[in-house]
Amino acid sequence: MDEQKQLQEENKVMNGGRQCACEGGTLVRFVQPLLLSLLAKGPCHGYDLLQKISATRMWGENPPDNSGVYRVLREMEKKGLVTSEIVHEHNVGLGRKVYSLTEEGASCRGRWLTTLQKYQQDLTEVIDMLSE
Repeated sequence: MDEQKQLQEENKVMNGGRQCACEGGTLVRFVQPLLLSLLAKGPCHGYDLLQKISATRMWGENPPDNSGVYRVLREMEKKGLVTSEIVHEHNVGLGRKVYSLTEEGASCRGRWLTTLQKYQQDLTEVIDMLSE
């Protein structure tokens, strides 16, 4: 076992089996801005959204929890950020739920961009301090 892997295992033991935040991992809170960005490119059904999110570097080898992503989509729909409709395709018995970005969702996406740019500046400052 390499040294980094061993340290991760030791941290899990010390944290009651939980991964320490200092090890990184996924940042679940970024599901919403990812979904908003993907839907800004056009309507998409849930399975495709899951595949596209899983392909981002953020998730690496740990794909996002499917039920969690669908839960975020339902919450976003309740807030008016996205809409959904069942689309029946030929050769498919059941329809698929296709999500689309609303005007409010596009505004929210813009606010996410501003917020994340600010976080990026703040993180750069923290990284610089850690590097000293």
